[in-house]
This record gives sequence, C-alpha cells and structure tokens, in this order.
Amino acid sequence: MDVASGSGASHKTAYYELADDELAAGSTLGGPLACATIKATGAVERFYSIEAGQEFFGSVLLHHWDGRTGVQLEPRTGSFIIHPEHQQHVFTLANDVAVHEDIFVLSGQPGDDGSVDPPALYYAVELRNDTQEPLTVSTFAFCQLRGDTAHDVLTTFRKRLNAFIAWNNSKKDYVRLFGCSVPVRSFETTSDHAKAVSEHCPQALSGKTDVAGGDPLAVLELSHDLKPGKAAKFTLLLSFSVRGKKDALRTYRSCPPADEALARTQEYYRDVLGRSIVVTPDPEVNRGVLWAKANMLRVQLKAPTGWAFTNDPGHSNNSVARDTAWFAYGADYLTPEFSRASLLAYVKRQEKSGEIIEYYDIRNGKAADYGLNINDNTPLLVLALWHHYNTTGDKDFLREVYPAAAKAARYILSQRNEQGLVWCTATGTSDFGIIGWRNVIQDYRLSGATTEVNSECYAALLTASQMARVLEKHEESAKFKQSAEQLRTDINTHLSNPSNGLYYLNITVEGVPRSDVTADLVFPVMFGVASSDKAALIIGRLSARDFWTEAGIRTVPRSAPYYSPGPKPAYGLLGGVWVAMSFWYAFAAAPFVPDFMAYALSVSFRHYSRDPKRNNTVPGQFSEWLHGETLVNEGMMLSPWFPPRYLWAAIEGAAGLDTSTGSLSVNPRLAPDWKWCAVQNLPYCGQRLTWFVARAPDMQMYANFHSPRESVPHEIFEQDISDKIHAGGEHIVFLGLRQDNHMIFFAGNTSDRTTSAALRVDAAFSGSYRVRVFDSLLGSWHDRGLLPGSAMEGGIAMRLERKGFWLVDLQQEL
Repeated sequence: MDVASGSGASHKTAYYELADDELAAGSTLGGPLACATIKATGAVERFYSIEAGQEFFGSVLLHHWDGRTGVQLEPRTGSFIIHPEHQQHVFTLANDVAVHEDIFVLSGQPGDDGSVDPPALYYAVELRNDTQEPLTVSTFAFCQLRGDTAHDVLTTFRKRLNAFIAWNNSKKDYVRLFGCSVPVRSFETTSDHAKAVSEHCPQALSGKTDVAGGDPLAVLELSHDLKPGKAAKFTLLLSFSVRGKKDALRTYRSCPPADEALARTQEYYRDVLGRSIVVTPDPEVNRGVLWAKANMLRVQLKAPTGWAFTNDPGHSNNSVARDTAWFAYGADYLTPEFSRASLLAYVKRQEKSGEIIEYYDIRNGKAADYGLNINDNTPLLVLALWHHYNTTGDKDFLREVYPAAAKAARYILSQRNEQGLVWCTATGTSDFGIIGWRNVIQDYRLSGATTEVNSECYAALLTASQMARVLEKHEESAKFKQSAEQLRTDINTHLSNPSNGLYYLNITVEGVPRSDVTADLVFPVMFGVASSDKAALIIGRLSARDFWTEAGIRTVPRSAPYYSPGPKPAYGLLGGVWVAMSFWYAFAAAPFVPDFMAYALSVSFRHYSRDPKRNNTVPGQFSEWLHGETLVNEGMMLSPWFPPRYLWAAIEGAAGLDTSTGSLSVNPRLAPDWKWCAVQNLPYCGQRLTWFVARAPDMQMYANFHSPRESVPHEIFEQDISDKIHAGGEHIVFLGLRQDNHMIFFAGNTSDRTTSAALRVDAAFSGSYRVRVFDSLLGSWHDRGLLPGSAMEGGIAMRLERKGFWLVDLQQEL
C-alpha cells in the first residue's frame, strides 16, 4: 500500500495526504520571480530570488510554548496535505490546540502587459482551541535572514509593518522583508540559534537588531489567548527586491492578504490545470498528467532576460537548450506563450555558425557551448520550433524563426564526415566530450557519430524541409528533404549493428564502431530513422527484464558489464533510472506495445508517492534520477524538463495526437486493458480540442474537430458541453459533445470496482429524445426508445463496470 494516498478527481484536481513523519523533503513551490522549498518537517527550507540567483532567506520555522507554564508544546504526529500550488500541515500540540499551517508562493495569472506577481512567500497559521479550557499559546517564529548571500547582513525592524528589513552591506540593493500580519509581542535578531530548540519558553525578546556577525536569526514572538472553541490566525510574509530598500518596501506592501493571495494563485492553477486534460482508466496516469502540469507552472520564471526556466530550481541560474526544447513539447499544450518566449531566447542567441548554444545565464544572458562543434541542442531546437508552429498555427512565428532553423540545418549538414554522418570531433570527456543528453558522465566520451544525435539531425533536416514547404520555399524544401533522406540512409548503412540487428551507440572519433545496448536506442525509433521492423526489435529489447524496475526503465541494462546504478561515476546514467527516459520509451513504444506504454507511464509516476521517505521523493513531484537498485532518488527533488515530457507522452503517445507533418490526426494507442481514453480542452491553433475514444465494440472516436488526416473512425460534433454535466464521484469521468439536436455523452470509470453514477445535464430539454446506450460490460448498443425531455432533466442512472464506460447517444425527435 502506498504511503501517500491520492485523493480527488485524478484528472481535474487532486492532492496527496500522508503522515507528517513520512517525508524526506517537502514540496518545491515557485512563482515567476521566486522559488521556495519546504523541509521534511514542514518548515520553510529556503526562499530563492530568480533575479539575483541566490537564496535571500534560509529556514523559517515556528515553535510553540504554553503561555502560562512556559512548557514546550511538542507537536503530535499530524498530516501533510500536498496540493499542486500549496502545502498544508495539520497537527495538534501537546495541549490539544489544533494547528493548521499553509505555505505557498504567490503566483497568479501574468498580465497582458507581461507583469507578474511580486516575489512573496506566505506561511499562514491557524491555532484553534478544541478543549473546554481557556489556553494561552506563545509562538515564536524564527527566520534565517542571510540565505546564502555574504556574511554581512544588517537589519532593522519597522513596527508599522511588523516586519524586519534586512540587506547586505556589500550589496545594499539586496533587500528582504520578513513580517507578520498581526502585531507581535516582541522581536529581535540574534545569533543564539539554541533559542529555537529551548525546552522552556524564551524570555521576552530584546527588541534589538544589531547582532554582530552578519548572519542574523530574526525572531518574532506572538501570544494568543484562546477561549474554548475559538481560533487565532496570522500569516508570516517573506518578500524581497534586488533594487533597493524603497522598491523592497513597495513590493512588500503590494502583496495581498494571505486569503486573497491563495485565491489568486489557486484560480490561476485551476485555469491552467483545466487545459489538456488527459483521462484513462488508470488514475495514476491521470494524476501524472495533472501533476506534470502543476510542476511545469511552478518552474516557469520571469527572469531579467525574459521567460525561461533553469535546470535546477532554487539552485541554478542556467537555462539549457535541450531542456527548453523538450519543455516546449509539453508547454505547447499548456502555456504556449511561455514556449514561444523561451524558444525565441535561443533563436536570439544562436551562434554565427548556426550552432545552438548549450545554455545561458538567465540573469545576464551569458552563454556557453562547451566548445563542441556539434551538439544535440541544434537539432532539438529546430524540432521544438516546428512543434510550436504546428500546435499554434502561428505563421508569423514560423516566418520569424525559419532563418534560424534553416541556418541550423545548414550547419548540421556542414558537420558531416566522409560517411555522411554528423560528426563531433571532441576528444574530451563529460561536458566536453559527450554531445547528447547524458553529458555529465565522468571520464566518459560519446562523440564521433552518435546514433542519438544523428537521429535527431535527420528529424531536424526533415523538419526544415517542412518549414520551407509551408513558407513556399520549395527549392530549399526539396534540398533539405533530400539531405534528410540521405542522412537516414547513411545512418542505417554505417550505424546499424549487424551483430544484433540494433544500432551502434556511436562510431568513435578513432573510427571504431561501439556496440553498446543502452536506453539511447529509443532515439532512432522516436525520430523515424528505424524501419518499422527494426523499431519493433528495439522496443522489444528495451522492454526486457534487465532494463526495467518498478519505477521505470534503467539507462543501461542490469546485465551490462559497465552497469553502475549509483552516483559515481555517472549520476545514474550508466544504470540508474532517469525517470523521464520512461516517458521517451512510452512515446516510442506506444504503436508497438501499448500495454508496456501504459505500464511505463503508470509506475514511473506512482513511484513518487509509494514511499517518499524511503525513496527521497515528494508525492506528485517529478524528481530526477533513482539509484538503479534501491530506487532512491539521488538527483533533484524537482527536475523541470521531466514533467513536460510526461504530458507530451500522454498526449502524443497514449492519446495519439500527431501534428508532426503540419496537419492533425488522432490515432489513440489504447492498452489492451483500456477500453477508453479521452482528452479535453487541449489548446490547438486557436481552438480547444476534445475527443474521447471507446471500444464500442470497435474503436470509435467522438470529437469536436475534424481531422484532415486519416484517424480512427470518428464522429464530429460542434460543441464541447462537458462543463454542463453535473455528476458526483471522484472516480467517474464525464464528457459531452453536441451538434444541433444530437448529443453524445461519455462516462468512464477509473475505479477498480463497479461504480454507480447519474448523468445530469444543465440544459433545457424539449420534445422527445431517442436514447441509445452502450455499456462496456454488455459490449453492445441498446435502444431505450423515446424519452420525453422532462425525463431527461431528472438524469440518467448508470452502473459502470470496473474501468469500464457508458456512451449515451441522444437524438432529439420533434
């Protein structure tokens, strides 16, 4: 049984609840200008400034003492409730006072003018006396004001704000405020950290803020007299500015009250999480999609250089090109305006040669490329630019970026060797000798002609051809297409491994073919280099037991001579579980083994909540890489480029959306035990697409759009009326479509038990309706005859088999 239980409708809103002694770390939360992490205890660990690239605050925590006796009020075991946008902590103190804490970072809808919310961390607290006796609680709030800045922090306290003001003497513009929403009883800064863990209530605080040493601990004292049944509320607020005290004060004052701030943040998350809803019979996959979207929102930053995300939230200032390209594959279905801005940042910084840089510092734009003559960033950016155009239909964007894409394609062609393969000349190791995604393996080289990068380059050249075709540059289109097909031929001639029917890992710079079997075999399948037969052979090998764990696919098989599942020398890249590799696999495997695709998506996400304390994970949060044997996370607690790949794999893999050729088709890949799947409210070229697919008994799709390319048999309806359906139960998915007097309703059961439900529609029914019902348990359509509209208003009762569905077809007859 999983330690953390997922609750709520898995596809729309959800949270995890678990005991507060079952975490190794808390949530990573973020807004456009700030990032916060929470400790396993529920205290704030750090609050990070995106603009400065530094922690402006360290730990923030609360302790309580009995106001009459001075005895420490130790907390009893309580619960954490982890939401997409905030984390709650509910527990009781030793005197039976109930405590409710809620931590979140302000993050509302960005303005049309590009404005965003100020950096603000809220720590909202409620104390409630559930006893029959009056009680007094003394609460002390402790805050490390230095963060990881220089040891020269100075402070003052402004009583009218109930807040400390702190700044660095060496950087006087780095100003932060830590305050309380209600008047405090006393305050001070101190170097006496032992005060926070005292068994007896500290004395009244001194009111001094001149502690020496440059690393002050700010302390606030609050006292609450609680009558039986009564409660007291207060909020700690942290904010900052990199533009001096005046701006810091303005920023602090502009922060809304906690209730309003949380409502604003929740409204924004509710809106964005309501886009691109993917639902299947597997609630873990549905939760994975929902939480992928939440994780993506947490890391979308408004840096001094523009919209971006970093490769390690709260620690790094670097935006990486490959990460950004893959992020766009998911964000195009969620926040396409973010995709556009983040991709254009790399178009702007393209090198004169045409190569795409490795990364840039989001604070100042300083770029680096590790001195490689070719890298995976170059083809991946071209692919991401095309993906963004295909999903938005923004031809002005395509016209803007095509010169950069064509330049990158020509640069790729200029880096071929005599065999026609794209060739990296690097003789270094790690970052300076690995041209693909596994570029941090110590004392390891992967250069020459790699199957990974050559596969990506083939797809990029074909993409450049398609771009040129759309822009009516037909001569260029033909040349790029011819070059792409030639590269594909050369890959299959020189990088194909005759001894096992797969591909070489690479041909080394010394010209030696290197025959390793790794998860990188997925690339020639993903990018269309491998023939159908060869792709099936590759997927079969990658599906073998020695690759797989109950948390996802290993980067190399357990049986390999060089298998090294831990941090040295390869950070899990030679045998650990880099979780997002499972998402690449799921996409590639979908046409061949949809059952294993579903397994990969389900188990990889579920692992985050199975035993988070043991596994060093946070429920609902996409951590980076796991030890290949213990399956304990040894990487980042939130890896930003993993969630978008999950969303992409669910939409384009499982749900079968394909826009790669510039037109739309849908060919869902249902696992054998999936009788249905659905997608709702997916942004596409100015529309919002909804479709559901069911085995009724053959595969049939119902959609609110026309697919010009061949798809599964489908019926088109004009309007998505899902928001007019009212039904209870968190395990039932309801969707509805309408075309004039014809309506089709879908109800899918995500539970492993038979479930009853009622379909009620907020619509005026007049006349009579011919009612036809398909019940997956029966496996056939049944005509229920004509029903008067008044009967329809009362709702339709249904009983859905485990993981099954109903289709209700209503045709008005006047």
